[in-house]
Amino acid sequence: MRRWLALAALLLVASCSAPAAQTQAPPAIPAPDAPLPLGTNGAAAPKLSWAPCHGGFQCATAPVPVSYREPGGAKLNLSVIRMPATDPAHRVGSLVINFGGPGTDGVSELMRFGPRYPDELRAKFDLVSFDPRGVGGSAPVQCPGTPPAAGSPLRDSAAFWAASAAVGKACAAATGAELSHLSTANVARDMDVLRQALGEQQLNFYGYSYGTYLGGTYANLFPGKLRAMVLDGTLDLVANSTGQPGQQHKPVDVRADIATAQQQELEAFFAACDAAGPGKCAFAGGDLKQKFAAVFARLTHGPVGGMTVSSLMETIDRALYQSSRWPWLAKTLAGLVPSSPVSPAPVLDPRVPTHSPGFLAVQCLDSELPQEPAEYAALAAAEAERQPYFGVAPVFSMAQCVGWPARDEDRYLGPWNRPRQHPILILANRNDPVTPLANAQAAARELGDGHVAVVDGAGHTTLDVPSTAASAATARYFVDLTVPPDGTVYPPEVRPFP
Repeated sequence: MRRWLALAALLLVASCSAPAAQTQAPPAIPAPDAPLPLGTNGAAAPKLSWAPCHGGFQCATAPVPVSYREPGGAKLNLSVIRMPATDPAHRVGSLVINFGGPGTDGVSELMRFGPRYPDELRAKFDLVSFDPRGVGGSAPVQCPGTPPAAGSPLRDSAAFWAASAAVGKACAAATGAELSHLSTANVARDMDVLRQALGEQQLNFYGYSYGTYLGGTYANLFPGKLRAMVLDGTLDLVANSTGQPGQQHKPVDVRADIATAQQQELEAFFAACDAAGPGKCAFAGGDLKQKFAAVFARLTHGPVGGMTVSSLMETIDRALYQSSRWPWLAKTLAGLVPSSPVSPAPVLDPRVPTHSPGFLAVQCLDSELPQEPAEYAALAAAEAERQPYFGVAPVFSMAQCVGWPARDEDRYLGPWNRPRQHPILILANRNDPVTPLANAQAAARELGDGHVAVVDGAGHTTLDVPSTAASAATARYFVDLTVPPDGTVYPPEVRPFP
């Protein structure tokens, strides 16, 4: 307790040197029956000239409007790829896939993951992906001269916030007006133009992680144009946009309570390690929670073998993404256990995530965020008290969005429950450190027609926690629109300590 009281004091002192920023009140969320916002506004569907590429794939370029308010104006080119159906005689249609991010390119990811999809899905669907606007081969955002992260939000606040703001300034200087047209809503509009270019009357869509927010946005911008949608590793749509009433003053990852999800998965790691025993898990033996607390306390006094508190938490983050990495995490922790008790000291340099230009260009437009640095300092103290290991990082994870020098007037903030023809299938891992099961359940309620199925494993999305049963259910859903019963549980293929 004393440690976190000291941390709170440091945070409050740091807030005194933080530069002020203008706070924006969150906009009113429209009612479910509100008129549909701007669609594609008559934008012409591009003609796709497919050419062989990357082995068995086909590639094309799709010009789309920079601004859908000016559908005949300036264009940017989307890089598109498809994996043709292996049984064209029984082809159902095209299945468009987004692999997450924001900032992840779809072309390379489809090349990587395409052959892994179930035979039935690959037989009856062309698998299609694209690099979203501002990413990869689709007019990527550039932020030259962006300085590396500097300062600490706890003891060098002014330098920290100045370095955070410098990213947006560099992006604006290099990208220009296009920076204000990179919201997820415009990616969804691009996807509807792409649907038309593919010759599809309705869209079939599979979205992972951030791709679930793209999916939720499309499902509400174009509800009549959706046939089937699977959301895998689902964001809480309201948390990612505005936050529920009373939550708007908190950053996105705090609204989504990522810290609790990470703590729960860490405890799942402890339980699995303990059950596996010392023969399979190097960290096993004794009270694992107390051993971990001792490791953490030891590192608060300084590096051990090059490992700091910040790098430890980064190591844990990587392991939580994929439970196959848990044996590696166990060996790392086992090598850090102190030989005698250590009292914890304040953490002056917590891990603060930094992001790619593509991530920031989308996320900073999509989400309403608190803009006063002083609010972050006070919230960090409270979150550190609530979740000692993971509470601070989510507070500052979107710090680079504070004062972001662009705003997309055509972004989408809800409602999320417009009527649709068919229900949406939502897949969630039992333990997911980024898109927790609670977020999937919230998204199902927000959509109004979401059916949640659970993979009983740990990691981020089914790309990291494969499940043959879940994949088969997904293929059946896309082929014949059969949705598994809400709450269905599927086993994973791999356990962390076999």
